[in-house]
Amino acid sequence: MVALAAFTPWERGLSGTPTGDAQLAAELEPFLDSGYMRDVSAAAIEPDGTVRFTGWGADEHDQFEIGSITKTFTAALLSDAIERGELTAETTLGEVFAELEGTSVGDLTMEQLATQHTGLPKSIDAAPVTQIWKAYLRLDPYVEDLPSLLERAQDFDTDPGTYVYSNTGVALLGHAVAQAASTEYPQLVHERLLEPLGMEETIVPESPADLPSDAPAGFTNSGVRTGPWTLGAEAPSGSIRSTAHDMAIWMQAVADGDAPGADAVEPRTELEGGGSIGYAWHVTPLDGTEVTRHNGGTGGYRSYAGYSPDGRAVVVLSNTETWVDGAAGYLTTDPDGEGGPGAPPEPEAADDTTTEE
Repeated sequence: MVALAAFTPWERGLSGTPTGDAQLAAELEPFLDSGYMRDVSAAAIEPDGTVRFTGWGADEHDQFEIGSITKTFTAALLSDAIERGELTAETTLGEVFAELEGTSVGDLTMEQLATQHTGLPKSIDAAPVTQIWKAYLRLDPYVEDLPSLLERAQDFDTDPGTYVYSNTGVALLGHAVAQAASTEYPQLVHERLLEPLGMEETIVPESPADLPSDAPAGFTNSGVRTGPWTLGAEAPSGSIRSTAHDMAIWMQAVADGDAPGADAVEPRTELEGGGSIGYAWHVTPLDGTEVTRHNGGTGGYRSYAGYSPDGRAVVVLSNTETWVDGAAGYLTTDPDGEGGPGAPPEPEAADDTTTEE
């Protein structure tokens, strides 16, 4: 049955009757028809601060893996640590981890890691050969611990100044910020971001043992159930689980500049293909609008979060591996209903936590 399901053509787009804000559901639905989806939860924030929620099979309190949107939390921790004087943008990995001193990766700065300008090869993001079978079954293949990651990193090649999206680079960044604060990454996220903002529905697991027994599962775009992804030492690049309720808090605080480390969104480097990047956050021109955004994906989840200069923001969380980046089009639609929607960008596999895209 599993083999048959893997090749069964499933219906495209959202299924079932939406709940919550009916108008928001109608506004979002045209942008979320790219493939098979199961449960989706979404939030929209208006320029006046009004927050609206809708969902298909899920509400704003249902938890999802947010994948690489986790990187925006890691970036905020860096910015906050710089404000606290614990690190500088030019602090190197070798200054934080003695194991990396004198190595190529040890010479990388916090800013190079946060802006994805390390030139680290994409091969280092791949799951270990001994675990790759798990990726095909959509089980979490990332089981490495921090000491193992630091040992492996000693042999990484780098090309500082060259943009290469790297999950492992951001993982090293997150652990470096935590090391500078004399704590561990999950604890730092809770103490400096989640607790101050009141994000009580968000967790930062590093292993399956960190998950509740009833933790929800995701699905492939053929409807096959996947295992939970907690990512081990790669957690700072993609392990956070959250809800549309909490992500609305996050996006409102980031867009308003009220989140700890909120200036992580400020563009630092222009990108060759257009747009720019701050600390993790990408700023992308879209139909005449500069959208600040990030997406994410794990074995059975996809997510998108972005906001526009006028203060509009959107979050879409899905428990299926069908991309939801089309939600960006919502940010370029006239909020008064005049004019047509902008064409959403193609999903960027580079933003994805997974390795198979």
